[in-house]
Amino acid sequence: MNIRFATAVAAAAGAVLLTVAPAATAAAPAGPAAAASTAQAAVPLQAEFPVAVTGVEMNLNGQTHTLNLTGKASLTIEAPTFGDLETKVAGTLTVTAEDPDLGKIVVESKGVGTASFNSLLQPFPAKLELSATGNVTIQKDGMDPVTLSTKAAVQLGGEINQFPPRGDLLDLQSPAELVDANGETVGTVTEFPLTALPS
Repeated sequence: MNIRFATAVAAAAGAVLLTVAPAATAAAPAGPAAAASTAQAAVPLQAEFPVAVTGVEMNLNGQTHTLNLTGKASLTIEAPTFGDLETKVAGTLTVTAEDPDLGKIVVESKGVGTASFNSLLQPFPAKLELSATGNVTIQKDGMDPVTLSTKAAVQLGGEINQFPPRGDLLDLQSPAELVDANGETVGTVTEFPLTALPS
């Protein structure tokens, strides 16, 4: 037997189910039956959705800046193996803001981690844990851009109650150090509450 990770779109609820089905050895069905079989194939859940990161606390060279960023994120949840309620996830993030002191700010990040499901029949809420690295590019009018990087992978955690996520929150589990091109620590991010918005 194997797990087939399917998205069941119900008119009333729109539930996402982890369905268990025996591995088929018979000839592949044709016509409508083939389409149904394809829909039940063991494929990952994938989505791109808008996000807001409100109340980011970033300290640069001794000055604290509070930022509100918006943009988009993507999330892929791999199909789990039979009997396992934990599987791999991967995500990307691009968000921007305009700050009167810093200028234009672009945050780009990607990460990998795990999703832990509630059960096979009712997988959500699912716990997400991501280990991510990223860059912060700052450009003030008339000046060259400055790009800072995370010194080490940062940990993001939270829960999603549906897929694609809507209204769900991920946040930093500990402060993220930012380093310049020479590897010198020049700042930290202490708050980074990321909220998934309706598409």
